[in-house]
Amino acid sequence: MSCRDAGVEMVGERVRLSSRVAMWMSSLLSCWVCFATDEDDRTAEWVRPCRCRGSTKWVHQACLQRWVDEKQRGNSTARVACPQCNAEYLIIFPKLGPVVYVLDLTDRLISKACPFAAAGIMVGSIYWTAVTYGAVTVMQVVGHKEGLDVMERADPLFLLIGLPTIPVMLILGKMIRWEDYVLRLWRKYSTKLQILNSIFPG
Repeated sequence: MSCRDAGVEMVGERVRLSSRVAMWMSSLLSCWVCFATDEDDRTAEWVRPCRCRGSTKWVHQACLQRWVDEKQRGNSTARVACPQCNAEYLIIFPKLGPVVYVLDLTDRLISKACPFAAAGIMVGSIYWTAVTYGAVTVMQVVGHKEGLDVMERADPLFLLIGLPTIPVMLILGKMIRWEDYVLRLWRKYSTKLQILNSIFPG
């Protein structure tokens, strides 16, 4: 046998060996989530959830469920698709018992009502704090007993509307320089007021 024939035979053996390796590699199942093969864990369950072919068509059932949960982020109604072929996964949940169904429905109602309840509690807290502050301000200005007498004789609707405006007006009085506007009006109309006083004395 010549060296050339030996070289051809060696090349042919390499080709057959590489084809066998390729077939062996293609026969292995490889998960596209954790990149593990069926030789790494022979007890794992494998699924083909989409139209992918080749090395990306197989995935562990547990890995796929974990990946879908991460994509949905707690929203079980969110749609999830394969990142390779963009095929939408058809997720079928097991039938829920009556207790689990009631708990799930209660959780959804609470999640929808919580923002409104929190906003109502916050607005109510601010309102009743303003009412209390207004009532304390009235008692400090006119006296404790006199303030209580005034508020007892007053209309409840007037108190519910008027008392919260006291802290609001006090805050606006600190924020707005109303003294400048009063002084401007006084300087502008003070001479006219003196003339009126002279015409209509007393």
